[in-house]
Amino acid sequence: MRPPRHRSLAAALLAALALAGSAAAAPGGPMHEGAAAFARGRLEVAAAHFVRATTARPGDPQGWLWLGVTRFYQGDHAAGERALARAARLAPRDATVLLWWGHLLARVDRPDAAAAAFRRALDLRASPTVHALARQAARALGPLPIAPALAAPAGAGLPGAAPAWVHDVASYRGIALHYNPRLSGMEADAIARALLGYSREFNVDPRLVVALVVVESGFQPRAVSRAGAMGLGQLMPGTARALGVNPWDPVQNLYGSIRYLRGNLDRFGWDRPHLALAAYNAGRGAVERHEGIPPYAETQWYVVNVSSLYRRLLAASGEMPELR
Repeated sequence: MRPPRHRSLAAALLAALALAGSAAAAPGGPMHEGAAAFARGRLEVAAAHFVRATTARPGDPQGWLWLGVTRFYQGDHAAGERALARAARLAPRDATVLLWWGHLLARVDRPDAAAAAFRRALDLRASPTVHALARQAARALGPLPIAPALAAPAGAGLPGAAPAWVHDVASYRGIALHYNPRLSGMEADAIARALLGYSREFNVDPRLVVALVVVESGFQPRAVSRAGAMGLGQLMPGTARALGVNPWDPVQNLYGSIRYLRGNLDRFGWDRPHLALAAYNAGRGAVERHEGIPPYAETQWYVVNVSSLYRRLLAASGEMPELR
């Protein structure tokens, strides 16, 4: 049985805590005990330790960071946002705090404040990875390019009552142009038809594909990552060769990306799309070795960003997703 997603996150948070050098993290202290309970999945116990830590050392942003993340995984997003807001006031130049705070602000329906938190993270002299994650988050939380009239018509949410835009090529053309206005009309049309057509062929929700492409490339066919991933779905050279596609051809790239995503869903379970997304980013072997989302900050935030946008697209369709 795979562990909950928060357990795979624990290693990265532990590393961040060690780098922070907080005295409260000494063995036997509430921060240390809370981190250990968090890693074991004992969230209530962890939260109690972090409350003790923040009471004893209210000026330590790491305690508020841990408390906020723990509340997030307990499902108490409002309490988590309050804790992270405190951490952000105490550590206004901590990119990790700003990224978490932005996501909690988004979850409590404050998208403008969330975008401001991500912009602050982008303004910092942080690592290229942090900048990439902040850009991903800003795209995932930007305005949805869906006309209100098409978003959730009467009956949406009922079986078989998906709104018109979910199966409409013109809507996907508009989405592509929203994220990349430099596309020509012909390019946007080809991308829209390929995205919708291959999603149907491989029985993958096109809204999940949209979320993936937005976070991966922002619908830029010539995008290249620092690791060498290419095109709309950011296929690695080896993956593109294995799939027999030209990654610089937007249509072929979408074919390969959707086919690879479908393979991950088959492998890790359609009820666990977060694992399929983690495998898309970090590789299937990494997910299997760690029995969950690997403890890589880039992968963890990638899953959060894609999932956040996918939730919003589903909600615009009148659906209430239950994503991990």
